[in-house]
Amino acid sequence: MKKHILGAYRILNGIYADGTYSNMAVHSADISDMSVRLVYGTLENDVRAEYIMSELADKKPQKAVAILLKIGIYALENLTDVPKFAIVSECVESAKAIGKGGAGGFINAVLKKVANGDYKLPNENDKNYLSVKFSKPEWFVKKLVAEYGRETAISIISAKSQHLQHIRINARKTDLNSVKDRLYRAKVKYEKSEVGGLTVKFHPEIKKLFDCGEITFQSPSSMLAVQSLAPADGSAILDICSAPGGKAVYMSELCQSGNVVAGELYPHRIELIKKYAKRMGSPNVTPVQADASALKEDWIGKFDFVLVDAPCSCFGTFLKHPDVFLSRGEDEILSLQATQKRILKNAAQYLAEGGTLVYSTCTLFNEENGEVVKSLLDCGGFKLEHIAAFDKISEGKYSENDGSVQLLPHGEYDGFYIARIRKV
Repeated sequence: MKKHILGAYRILNGIYADGTYSNMAVHSADISDMSVRLVYGTLENDVRAEYIMSELADKKPQKAVAILLKIGIYALENLTDVPKFAIVSECVESAKAIGKGGAGGFINAVLKKVANGDYKLPNENDKNYLSVKFSKPEWFVKKLVAEYGRETAISIISAKSQHLQHIRINARKTDLNSVKDRLYRAKVKYEKSEVGGLTVKFHPEIKKLFDCGEITFQSPSSMLAVQSLAPADGSAILDICSAPGGKAVYMSELCQSGNVVAGELYPHRIELIKKYAKRMGSPNVTPVQADASALKEDWIGKFDFVLVDAPCSCFGTFLKHPDVFLSRGEDEILSLQATQKRILKNAAQYLAEGGTLVYSTCTLFNEENGEVVKSLLDCGGFKLEHIAAFDKISEGKYSENDGSVQLLPHGEYDGFYIARIRKV
């Protein structure tokens, strides 16, 4: 157990101390499946663990000690196949291994209380009950309840990630049946998704397919943004906030005789798009350095289709990225809105007459979604248009959409807002 705890600690220390993204840290490390489980479980349990530590410790522990305590708390509450005494003991031994042996007694005392259940959690009448029960920030829960109602808010915060990967097949290099056959021969289990990809558990065969560009990792929600735009082949297409380039590359595959201009502000992010397009064999993606929030006059009226996957707070991705709450708070939501409005207003001017635009975010709140779209519609000359891509999603749940859909996080779906807008 000690090696699993230490493997998880190394990853979590980078996340808590240095702000490393959880998915990047896990995928770049050679650690056990148990360590991966401890990493994601600890992050998902962060709010609850903080509450329990505050109940059992007189003062806030040092960061390294706090990380080990959080791992131990998660393990004690969730690993039913490991003896509790072993979890406590191995957390103490892990403290010695990282040079924190002096805190061994403290870690032992706190975790023994957790193992024995010597702590109280909020009751249903306490204002922080839902926050601690489902381990989400109190402001987040409160805001969800205000926007969606208590029942839907609980369904959102209680959703569990399957911790699977969603892959999209590169039509330029292979097809779905060929990929399925390779996975079958490698004994990799998979399920077909509603959007045409596959959900899988990471495996060396997946990495081989990725490295040669036959597949890529792309969430169903991200794919739906492109499918909602439904660009016609041979068209002029703009992806205005493109990096790392997944949506631009997908559009380039759907429209192989069209040209996809992939706009991005920073040079290092332009390089990400180039690398992505090269791996996938996408010659009709043209990366261009451009500030989406500043009007580019030579683009006005030049594009048939424009995708605005706007910079956002990303709170809809918490199932796959539970560390989002460590780096972002409620103030992020309103601070982004003004930028989102500028970007959308500029993007709308790049449309040719009769052109189509999709505005999308991976977040849940109206300030970044409906309010931003309304700011454009109120100017006149644009209207929402039914999104046919959703007609067969979730057993037709969204088939009567008015041109905008708010996906809630569940399974392999991120929380995603998508609006399809026509220039009239």
